[in-house]
Amino acid sequence: MVGPVTVTAISPAPTTSSPYLNGSVLNLPTANGKSGFDSRLNDGSDQSWWFDASLRSYPPITLHAGDALVSSISLAQIHSLPEVMRASDMSASPVRTVSVLTVVSSAPSADAFRPSYCDRSQTIYHAGALQRSLLPSLAPPNPASTPTLAQFESWYRRPWIDTNPFLFDAPAEYMPSYGQHIAFADSYASLLLMLNFSTSQKVNLTNYIVQYGIDLYGCVQAGVGWPAFGGHRSGRKLPIVLAGILLNENGMKNVSAAYPDQFGEDMQTVYVNQIPGGYQQAWQGASVIYGGHYGVQNNGQPVSAGLYGPYEQLQPMNWPLINGNEQLGEAYRRCCTSVSWAGEALAIHLLQAESVWNHPAFFDYVDRWMTEDDTQAVSAIKAQTGFDYSANWERQGQTRYWLQGEFPQYTFVDDMWAAYRH
Repeated sequence: MVGPVTVTAISPAPTTSSPYLNGSVLNLPTANGKSGFDSRLNDGSDQSWWFDASLRSYPPITLHAGDALVSSISLAQIHSLPEVMRASDMSASPVRTVSVLTVVSSAPSADAFRPSYCDRSQTIYHAGALQRSLLPSLAPPNPASTPTLAQFESWYRRPWIDTNPFLFDAPAEYMPSYGQHIAFADSYASLLLMLNFSTSQKVNLTNYIVQYGIDLYGCVQAGVGWPAFGGHRSGRKLPIVLAGILLNENGMKNVSAAYPDQFGEDMQTVYVNQIPGGYQQAWQGASVIYGGHYGVQNNGQPVSAGLYGPYEQLQPMNWPLINGNEQLGEAYRRCCTSVSWAGEALAIHLLQAESVWNHPAFFDYVDRWMTEDDTQAVSAIKAQTGFDYSANWERQGQTRYWLQGEFPQYTFVDDMWAAYRH
């Protein structure tokens, strides 16, 4: 809307006492990183550390050009919607859906993207500027296991609000509440755009993904980041880079150079010879390794060495344990990170945009995950430590087993990789 404007009522009405439901928050990101949408964050009570009732706005609300009011509708029952991309889990978020009211100084053109809800300067990008011809037109290698565009259009059409560090307040009806699942969704959606659907068929999903990228870019410019933290912080770089490529916007294309140490995938992939200690290869001979739970900074220094840092440079018997009974690094390497990166890397390969991504270790690590036979490594880990990673969903060389039973077209990334990477 062209401002100024006064919001006199919101439906459903935001509640003014606990439990705080249906919240509206003005001008994300919040100064303290907390959420004002719903007090039942994470644990289903109003005791969540991540909620702050003082962040909520109630009518009448006067808005001026540059303001963005994000309003939510809460779920009646928490944990009642299946997680996007993982149907057996329930979403962690008590928020059902969100809408953004953006107030501008003058009416933009009809093809304008909404400015990022975190962008007070309201940078306007236009759909007419998208270089849609850059998207390949590849034959689907397994049509029966190829999702429809409509499935992902329904998820990306509405705003993905992504300023809470752990996605506790993601709109559960259509947005994942875990970073690994964000990366899976981005992988599927971007790879669908590489297929031989007609240009007109790709328009909506392309626009929706670009809008998400614009939103994320505004967020990172406003100080929001997604640095490595287990499986929570994957999936945010790809939409920004993809939007930058299609819009030919240098800031987006160079986002990781301008904002280093803000993206999980890059912090969690590193060449062995770049970390402290003088190592030249991993224990099994690999040159590129997993950077650990908190990852490695752009300068090669682990964020937190030891339990939360890289470990594959050591023999398994020397890997640190959490609580004395879990190999935190290797467990997360196999369950919650690597498996969701293959589709992201493949999409960038297909766009021939590796240099735009600007982190070669990411691609080399994904190639290692998808092509390295880890049979002997799994056996050696078990012999040295007793930990067993022989289950099919924990093995390298695939993404399908983690998604089997969770998403109908669970072989899509593997099919695309086999056809178009090697």
